[in-house]
Amino acid sequence: MSFLEAKQHHPLLAGFTDPGRVVAHLTSRGGDLDEKDRLLGLLVGLVQRREHRELATTLLWLGLWPGLDAVYRRRLKHFASHPEELVSEVASAFISLIERLNLATVHRVAATLVRSTERDVMDGRKRVWAEARRIREDLADPMVFDEYLQGNSVKHVPVDHWAATAPESVLGLLPTASDEDEAAALREWLAPIVGEDAELLIAVLVLEQSQREAGARLGLSHDAARKRFQRALGRVRADATRALSQDADPARV
Repeated sequence: MSFLEAKQHHPLLAGFTDPGRVVAHLTSRGGDLDEKDRLLGLLVGLVQRREHRELATTLLWLGLWPGLDAVYRRRLKHFASHPEELVSEVASAFISLIERLNLATVHRVAATLVRSTERDVMDGRKRVWAEARRIREDLADPMVFDEYLQGNSVKHVPVDHWAATAPESVLGLLPTASDEDEAAALREWLAPIVGEDAELLIAVLVLEQSQREAGARLGLSHDAARKRFQRALGRVRADATRALSQDADPARV
């Protein structure tokens, strides 16, 4: 009923018979990206204006589910002992972003919401790592440890603060590295293998852009982007195969 009412006031929804069709359209690989972006912008605006808020929030969750699921799968290694925390933090970050998103300054709503959700989740995780490191350093001092015991505050320190450690990076990155630093390191690693197509690989495989969207941003037709992506990915696979051989350069492995 809420969807039928919203259709009467918003032409962008008028072409859909039911909410499921909206979700199917947003999650499909085809379709006009600009039209999808306008539709997502409408849903964000509805949430912010408290107009059909529950409907719009649900459609945003389901419409962007593939991207949010990819964030979960990429970042699960950082929450291996408490995956429910990752679910909670993704949800909190996503809803918060919807509420404060400035549609006037956003180029792509989907990419902004998904990437910024991942960024905010990892910023929070980096703060946990920093706090864990500080606590471990403090407790290495016997006097500080005695103060913790006397104040009975050890019991109130979350388990993650004691055990949280940042996974080691195969690219030599520090746990506090920004997303931009991580992308730059990956780009530098890929460049000797695929040259300028490193940007295309990162856009599709890391930033979750479609080949069409990445190609358009790089000034390539969809067909050219698809062919170059396939060739570049083949070169990376070949390099990985050589790296695993006995004659591989240890540094490259």
